[in-house]
Amino acid sequence: MEKKLDKIFYFYTRPIFFWAKIKTQFFYKLFFGKIGSGTMIVKADLILNPSNIFIGKNTVIHSNARILCITKHRGGQKFNPKIDIGDDVKIQQGSHISCTNEITIESGVSIAPNVKILDSDHMYTNTSTPIHNQKLSIGSIFIGENSLIGAGVVILKAKIGKNCIVGANAVVKGDFPDYCIIAGVPAKIIKYINEGANK
Repeated sequence: MEKKLDKIFYFYTRPIFFWAKIKTQFFYKLFFGKIGSGTMIVKADLILNPSNIFIGKNTVIHSNARILCITKHRGGQKFNPKIDIGDDVKIQQGSHISCTNEITIESGVSIAPNVKILDSDHMYTNTSTPIHNQKLSIGSIFIGENSLIGAGVVILKAKIGKNCIVGANAVVKGDFPDYCIIAGVPAKIIKYINEGANK
């Protein structure tokens, strides 16, 4: 009986994904720089300047995501941002991606819930001005193919190699090579993955 009820529940709740795929392929696709076949955005919280966002095939962005391409900021700063997301990327609930310059998420990346990916931060040296009104310091972010980003991670101006694992709640800044496990605040390499272990 329990398995039958599970199946009924599954088919009752499944339409949200069906309509999300329809909305993505026939509505969002009109506004984004690119959306590949099979890609689905499920009930995004906020999307800003979608023409600067490029997404490959069979990618899923789950609910309550915020994807922002920021083209201007207080004090007259102007930007030409680009978010490039590859094929078969899985971005879980509550993720926040904010881009002023360039964010690249390569194919096969998995991003757990409540991850923040930010390629800029506020300057703070002018003590007579609120920090949120000061200029932005911009950088770029690169996440290599097949990497796994754990829940609650914050990524700031970083380059993460391919097949890396980032532990939950890490704060990542700087460059990290392929095949490593990263964890901590600030994040550091705690282990290297043996590339040939599963060959």
